[in-house]
Amino acid sequence: MFEKYQKKFVNLQIFLDLPKMKLSLPQDYSKLVKIQNRRIRSLMKAAYKVPFYKERFDKAGVKPGDIKCAEDLAKLPLLTKEELRAWMKEEAKNPKYEDWFHDTTSGSSGEPLMLLMSPREKAYLMANWFRVLLAAGYNPFLGKTMSRKSAHSVTGGKDTIFQKVGILRRDFLDQYAPEEEMIRQVNEYKPDFLYMNKTELMRMCMYASKNNVKVWQPKFFCPTGEKIDDAARAVFFEVLGPNMIDSYGTAEAGACMVKLPGWNDHKVWHDSFVVNIYDDDGNLADEGKIVVTPLFKKDLPLINYIVGDKVASEVRDGERFITGVQGRMNDAFKYETGEVTTFFEIAPIIAHCEDVIQIRFIQEDYHHVTVQAVHNAKESTKSIEEVEAELRKQLTAKFKHPFELTFEWKENLPPDDNGKLRMIVCKVK
Repeated sequence: MFEKYQKKFVNLQIFLDLPKMKLSLPQDYSKLVKIQNRRIRSLMKAAYKVPFYKERFDKAGVKPGDIKCAEDLAKLPLLTKEELRAWMKEEAKNPKYEDWFHDTTSGSSGEPLMLLMSPREKAYLMANWFRVLLAAGYNPFLGKTMSRKSAHSVTGGKDTIFQKVGILRRDFLDQYAPEEEMIRQVNEYKPDFLYMNKTELMRMCMYASKNNVKVWQPKFFCPTGEKIDDAARAVFFEVLGPNMIDSYGTAEAGACMVKLPGWNDHKVWHDSFVVNIYDDDGNLADEGKIVVTPLFKKDLPLINYIVGDKVASEVRDGERFITGVQGRMNDAFKYETGEVTTFFEIAPIIAHCEDVIQIRFIQEDYHHVTVQAVHNAKESTKSIEEVEAELRKQLTAKFKHPFELTFEWKENLPPDDNGKLRMIVCKVK
């Protein structure tokens, strides 16, 4: 009933939500756990009133009171993207969601996912993003932000009252423009904070590096949507400076953990999220698939959501740190035998190959794979022929059955339509 009015004042709600959040990452983990546990119990009570989750609770033989901490969430089933997509499509038929946000994901893992979100949850999601910036030392309310053009902008691209008086100022960078035009837009606007999909930002930075073109260095920048490898990090630092925010999250759940400039690992926002890790057997583990539960989503909860990435972690003084993110790669190499080789199996080869800046594998059929790559000519001491020979040898050793590899060396690899770069494109049905 009130959603129509809440939607109009969603930016105002951000100011009300931020005080509810920890604006820094405190050293006292025990206090955070108490906050997290309290919010877990509250979320469970709310979720049990939602038919979709009541059914899941009942099938698992679990009551809300049985779940009191992060580890207890393992008593409930994991939520797949396919289950979420089907549930959201069904819920969207209900007229009561007319004034909710109907956001969609980029579709980097296949079909885009429509997500219903109430205005108050949308505001919290946005406030949580601003919290990331505040933790890094950037004031998103007074600084100038520049991001890629988005079909899901809350204001539709028009300045609100806040922007007109100098608060929450932002502009949009045309990610589809030629590189020199992108650079012109950045240099003209001089943003304090710049963020966009990693592949799009990489395209601009690679052009600037190769052609010795100066790009305005913002106070902070954040490549989003894809894993940042060492070769990409080096190019970003060269062109945009050292102040990179590595924020991890999804459109569905929000920014659940962050690695700030100078940090080695990601830290989780425990007051707003539960981040659990499961191995292939469905048990809690230190390494495996990452599963996220945003604690602020009570209208249509998102419990035990499988993001699609694999991570490694360590526990220090009781707190879990994410030490490595392998990234989400939706396709795999397929064989006539029914076997597959996933991206995670060849990820170490790519991660430690500083001679290549970008790479993509296109499996044409069961016997042929085209490797598209960009040579790191500025840093590499090896020729393209040498790099190709090494990659061919290392990849062949990892594949379960031999492929005929064809290498195509490019100036840059353009992103897919969603702005990201799929690392494996398998055309085998």
